[in-house]
Amino acid sequence: MAKYRSLEVSTAWAYKTYRQEFGDSYIRDTNDLAARANAVHSGEIVKAIFEKNAEKIAQKLHNDLERVVLPAYPQVLQLREVFANQEGVLGTMMSGSGPTVFALFDSEQQAEKVKLHVREAISDEDLEFFVSRTITHGIQVASSV
Repeated sequence: MAKYRSLEVSTAWAYKTYRQEFGDSYIRDTNDLAARANAVHSGEIVKAIFEKNAEKIAQKLHNDLERVVLPAYPQVLQLREVFANQEGVLGTMMSGSGPTVFALFDSEQQAEKVKLHVREAISDEDLEFFVSRTITHGIQVASSV
């Protein structure tokens, strides 16, 4: 994962902007659980997580807030695009409301290799990287720069 040390994205701004631009797509009837279940489409990613299938998880990554944050923060967009275009990246996404972007890999070695390529592509001392591994009860930092 990577982020610019000095770049901040207001979570309140991200949600407010998303609501203003895409609020008409919200499900209005909160009592209609069937409509909510169909709108979320989470079954496939939950199954992939349960099966520990990184490739399927990566294919299902989605963050609605990218619709407002990426156009407003070109550095975050560039970081996401550079990660996405690297060989060996299973999937990439902005975390939460940003500005952190993460990518999934088959191995720690592949993550380290891509980290170097992204660092070469975006030469900015403000950009910091973290390589972590998934574990059954959270994450564990493997290295940081």
